[in-house]
Amino acid sequence: MVTSHSASEKGRPLVYISADPSDAPSALYTLNRVVLQLGGIPVHSYFSADAGEYDWPLIRKTIDECDYFIFLVGDTYGQLSPSGESYIHREAVYAKSKQKGVFAFLKNAELKSLSAQELQRLKSLHRLMMAGTFKYWNQDEDLLLLARQVLRGHLKPSLSSRVEKSKVPHRTDQKTQEAITDTLFDMDGYPMRFSGKVFAHGNCHSIDCNVVLTWDKTFLNLGSMMTAPVTEERMRGVVDDYVAEQYRDQFMDTVVDAHALADVRSNELEFQRLKAFLKGAGVIENVAAEQSGIRNYWQLTQQGEKKLHKLLLPE
Repeated sequence: MVTSHSASEKGRPLVYISADPSDAPSALYTLNRVVLQLGGIPVHSYFSADAGEYDWPLIRKTIDECDYFIFLVGDTYGQLSPSGESYIHREAVYAKSKQKGVFAFLKNAELKSLSAQELQRLKSLHRLMMAGTFKYWNQDEDLLLLARQVLRGHLKPSLSSRVEKSKVPHRTDQKTQEAITDTLFDMDGYPMRFSGKVFAHGNCHSIDCNVVLTWDKTFLNLGSMMTAPVTEERMRGVVDDYVAEQYRDQFMDTVVDAHALADVRSNELEFQRLKAFLKGAGVIENVAAEQSGIRNYWQLTQQGEKKLHKLLLPE
């Protein structure tokens, strides 16, 4: 366990990672790797029940000395302490009480293997962490992309200046971003061209159709599947499927006695503009384009998640 201030004083932030090592060992390595890549120093206890006494005073002291707190949850609630709560649950509550920069990565767990009591405990842990910055993950690759997205804006500034890292964005900046987002969604619909194949009397007709999309409904369909990283092709497929379902009659009306529609596809240039609008509004961002050949991945920003929640749960 690292408890020294030396790394922090050199501009490298200390990052406490709270995780049950028996629950998600490979994911724990992934987080360590990302923190190190971004210039931070990972700190954790690797406590297990057969290792001896859980040194809670030392854990608290270590969390106090760290700059950030990362909470990693896998498929289980974690090892239980004598008080009935898991050790990681206790650490998370303490970090929140100290108003640390807390980031949670919660796995979409395999709930079928859990008992009713275990499931209830895990849900309570998720609810606790959903009150702050959190992301859901499925595979280690997801976690790699998510951790880079969430942490890069917090750890990298610390490499150049300890003071810069500690600065917190002003509320006016947040309001400005919200205003930019709202401006886009208040605009008139976005016209896009789509191609499709319309079938009538055994013949196939290639049809071009102009569709006026509404920003709210388009983003609602896109955003609902972008809480985790997705490829650009997947994004485009969601838009195409939405248009094929909601604007089917507009295509079918172009051919007499039409009975089927297939292969609806958005215009490439206009889809790229749609993506650029959403990026400019601050609701989506590119989270990875690695040199190893991995495809571009996109995901909702925190502002995008707020907008999605407003659309899902209107006041």
